[in-house]
Formats: sequence, C-alpha cells, structure tokens
Amino acid sequence: MLQRVCNFLHQIKRLNPAALAMAESEKAQTDLLGKRPAENDVTDDSKTNKKKKKKHVVQLGKSEGFKRKIALLIAYNGAGYYGVQVNPGFPTIESEFFPALVKVGAIPEDHATTPSKMWFQRAVLVPDFVKKLNEILPPAIQVIGYIRTTNGFDSKNFCCARTYMYMLPTFAFAPIEKFITDEYRVTAQIIEQARKILTRFEGTHKFHNFTSGVKFEQACASRYIIKFECSDPFVRDGLEFVTLKVKGQSFMLHHIRKMIGLTIAIVRGYCGEKVIDSCWGPEKVDVPKAPGLGLVLEQLHFDGYNKKFGCDGVHEPIDWSQYEETVEKFKEEQIISQIVAKEKEERVTFEWLRTLQFHNFDTPRLEGPQKPWVPVTKMLAEKKDQTAVEKESTAKESIRDDESSTKRDETIAGNKRSDQSSATTTTIDTGPELDMPVRTDESTVAVDSSQGNDIGSATCNAAIAHGPCNETLPVTNLKACETVDKQENS
Repeated sequence: MLQRVCNFLHQIKRLNPAALAMAESEKAQTDLLGKRPAENDVTDDSKTNKKKKKKHVVQLGKSEGFKRKIALLIAYNGAGYYGVQVNPGFPTIESEFFPALVKVGAIPEDHATTPSKMWFQRAVLVPDFVKKLNEILPPAIQVIGYIRTTNGFDSKNFCCARTYMYMLPTFAFAPIEKFITDEYRVTAQIIEQARKILTRFEGTHKFHNFTSGVKFEQACASRYIIKFECSDPFVRDGLEFVTLKVKGQSFMLHHIRKMIGLTIAIVRGYCGEKVIDSCWGPEKVDVPKAPGLGLVLEQLHFDGYNKKFGCDGVHEPIDWSQYEETVEKFKEEQIISQIVAKEKEERVTFEWLRTLQFHNFDTPRLEGPQKPWVPVTKMLAEKKDQTAVEKESTAKESIRDDESSTKRDETIAGNKRSDQSSATTTTIDTGPELDMPVRTDESTVAVDSSQGNDIGSATCNAAIAHGPCNETLPVTNLKACETVDKQENS
C-alpha cells in the first residue's frame, strides 16, 4: 500500500513539480491557479522562465513590415489606354499601376506579372504609401487613399451597387425641328420631361434590349436600377451640359448608354414613351446607343460589407467621403475638362445625333408614318422609283417626237422628189433651144436653201436649162445630160 502511494506521488512530481511545492512557495501557488500577483511581490526570473501560450489578439494599428489586405481607391482617365486589365503589348491601367507597386515595395515583383497572386497575398503598407505611388504614376492615374479590410474582402463580390455619371450637352434634348448651335439653352420644361423618362427605368426590368447577346428568357437580363437622376444645367466653355447619374445593382454591356440614347430619342421626338414598354417584352427593339465620351464610373457601394464588418469595432467601413475633395479635384482636372474639350473639338454628340434617323425603334423596317425621321432606306427607295417613272415618261415622249420628225422628213423628201422630176422633164423638152445665147441670171440659178442637201442638184439642173454644164452632176441627172449631148451633136 505504501509502495503504491510513493509511486503515485512520484508520477505527480514528474508531471507537475509545482504541485508538491505549492505550500513552500506562494509564487508557485499563484502561477498554478492563474492569479495575478500583487504589485509588491518580487518575482524570481529563474523560476518564471517557462514560456506560456498567449491568446492571439488581432491588432489593426500601424504594422510596418507586416502584410495586410487593403482596399485602394484609384482614380484614372482611360483615354489612351486599352482597358483596365493587363493586356500584353497594349498600355492598360494595371500595366502602369503594378510596376509602381513593385517600385515602392508594396508587392513582390512576381506579383506584377501574375496579378492573381495579389488576391491571396496582402499588400505591404509602406510609409507614405499613397504619396510614393503618385510620384511614380502618370497624372492620368492617381491613388486617392486606402482602407484596411478583412482578409476575405473581395472588391467585386462585396460590391452591392455602382453609381455612374454621364455628362451630356443639353442640345441633345432639343426638338428635332430646332436649329441648334453652341448658344442653345435648354428649357425647364424639357429638363422635367427628361427626368420623368429617366424614372421609368427605375426598378427591376428585363434589359435584354439594352445590351447584346442576351435573350429575354435569360435570368441575367433582369437588372435592378435603384435611382436615375438628371442635374440642373450648367455652362462650361460656352456649352451647356447636364449630368445624368444612375445607381444600379449591376449593369450589362452598353446598358447605360442605351438607356440614355433612348431617352434622348424620346425627348427629341423620334419616338414615344411607349417604346420603353416595348423594350420590356420579348420582341426585339432597335435602341440607339449614346456616345461613350461622357460616361464615368463615379462610386462603388459596399453597404453589405459595412453593415457586417464596419460596425464590429475592429474594422473600418469602406467609406470614401473623407477623400471627396481630392476626388472632385482629379475629376475636374483630368476627366470633365477633357470631355468638354473633346466635345467642342470633335462634336461627338452632334455627329451622333445625325444617326438617330437610321433607327426604327419598335416599328418594323420600311413601315411607319411619313415623317422627317422615316428611315433613310425607304426615302431612297421612293426616290429611286420616282426617278424610274420620270425616265420612262421622258423616253416615251422622245419616241413620239422621233416618230413625228420622221414623218415630217418623209413628207418634205417626197415633195423634193416631185419637184426634181418636173425640172428634168422641162430640161429635155427645151433642148433644141440651147444654141441660143442666153445670159444666166443670178436669180435663175439661186435655189431656196430650205431644200438642204439637194441644193447642188438643183443648181446643176438650172444650169442645164440655160447652157453647157462643166460641173459633176448627180447620178439622177445622167440621163438628162446624155439627151442634151445627143441633140447638140445632131
């Protein structure tokens, strides 16, 4: 029995020596029970050198030298670039941005050539991160700021809505019969009409007619538009503009540009609002697409992420309102100014307005009312038919004129032949009298010029009647000349 107790104490000593020394050392008792020692207690380093596991506490303060995932707000002007994503051989936004991240030490060099690694490895926060990046990047690409996020944050999947801005000259809303110049100013009534039309796109609808490659029965055709607004007009460099802002859950290719294009067509008078109702149905509708010059992605919304993580006391909500002044400055210098300049130089919107007459909207081609905006193909076809009828009528009149002229010529020729026959007979009968000298009178030789090509023949006949003829005579008068010669010889 005693041996068993000794063995048991030996095992306890081997497993936890502090248990047997608990009565001898108050410090050991405190460590065993996990109590905090008093402030006046003296600790022995030699007895407290044992490592303890501590609970990992997440800290989101400054962490220089540690990797953290962040959300970057980047402003850029896409003019002169072939999109955003890396495309070897072509300048893109990412082809400018990734090398800049490498230069400031934010990401490894291999991440610049393989961007997919970046979503699994977190960027390094270096001192003056934004300032150093902007010193390397061109003026058209600027980093506005950054916000620390959760490790599982995804900018695409966590985005719940997007807001786009479209800058449009107000002469695009002018009535079709109105002569427009740079001095055109829109009326309040037209602005209200445009706002009313824009609200009809709000809500959930089938937008298959506002993109390409999507059919009515596909689920992706349904989109939710939260808000569509039109600002008050303002003047820039002599041109009047309005700003259209649309906020939606998601958008398809050409979606926004086609909604704006159809709005312009309705306000100008090319079609009625019933075309919008036709767009929600399965039938195909010809919807014009506005120019891409004035379209700008203005804001991304992360309401779901902010609700879940932004209020937990550890993470920050993704809210860029603190950078609003910087964003507006960049937008004014790099985007709006270039939109105005290009509109004035190239007349992008004005030239696009000329193409509205080529659209038939919800009316089948070559049908519809006779209006100034009837499809050009129909106008050309009608003009071609009219020209063909006119040519046929002109040809018939020409044929009738030719027939009348031919009959008139035949009548005149018949009269000439009868006169020539009479003159030849007289010449033969008066042959014996040729030996008498008779002075040829000029009036006798003269012939009426109305007989045209027969004047040579008539002149010779008159000469035969009054004396010898040395001229070459027509074949028709050879018999008469032979008769005269025989009489002279006899």
